[in-house]
Amino acid sequence: MNKPLAPRAADTETSDADRARRTQAGPHAGARSEPARLEWLGGPTVILQHGGVRILTDPMLGPRSADAFVLPKHPSTGAENAHIARYTATPHPSLPGLHAVIVSHPHADHVDAVARATLAKDLPVVIPPTGAEGMRAAGFQDVRPLDWGDSIAISANGTTLRITAVAAHHAHDPVLDRALGKGNGYILSFEGVGGDYRAYWTGDAVLTDELRLVAAALAPIDLMLADLGGVGGDGNIGLRSMTAEEAVTLTRLVNPRVVVPIHHTSFSHYREPIEALVQRAEEAGLASLFKFPIEGVATFL
Repeated sequence: MNKPLAPRAADTETSDADRARRTQAGPHAGARSEPARLEWLGGPTVILQHGGVRILTDPMLGPRSADAFVLPKHPSTGAENAHIARYTATPHPSLPGLHAVIVSHPHADHVDAVARATLAKDLPVVIPPTGAEGMRAAGFQDVRPLDWGDSIAISANGTTLRITAVAAHHAHDPVLDRALGKGNGYILSFEGVGGDYRAYWTGDAVLTDELRLVAAALAPIDLMLADLGGVGGDGNIGLRSMTAEEAVTLTRLVNPRVVVPIHHTSFSHYREPIEALVQRAEEAGLASLFKFPIEGVATFL
């Protein structure tokens, strides 16, 4: 395959003129006055900024390591107390200035020990109800549990971000889904000095009938953040994160302006290579919708 997995420099640190041109393009751009800024830190971790609000998703902030964290069971083999490697070094972004941390679910591969220890304890933390006590126990003082359908608003610097939790089933098998615990996807609606901007983050979801219903009601969406990796897809326990095929199907349902795939490549329990999505998107005629970020490099959307 000749297509590069990462965007060219012109697709990341773009010029002011190019960002202005992109702001006027696309079916959902009418109410937008400036682009969003995204920085992928590896795995499920992203800094997303629009207008005056800057958020961090699923903070995995530890260094490259053969023993980055431990899962109770390996998703593919079922081995107990499975030690998971981090293949890539964590970029060193400027974390000061965050306005919220948003967590899809409290598993060790979505909130690591370094994040629990080092993030500012007065940051608002949005998380499913099942993870609230664990974050409070780690010292976070402003924990805001959200169940599906619940919303909260965070305002800063002339921008208001409304965060709405939506369904995110971790597995197709109902027994495994219940065992893994209830997680969230999120709709992120920015309004204010930067113009209107709507993002949908899938969280660790597989494509279920309920997710199809969520997707059908989302339009318009500027950005879809899609957790991928095909975790568990090569074992006997069951798939627990989206595959390339599911991501392409979901893209058609949501019809976003841009799709940014995350939750791939960085950790050893991810099983489906990102090349599978590159190829599948090309085959489906949707390649122009996908942006493949470089870890630690700002992308303007």
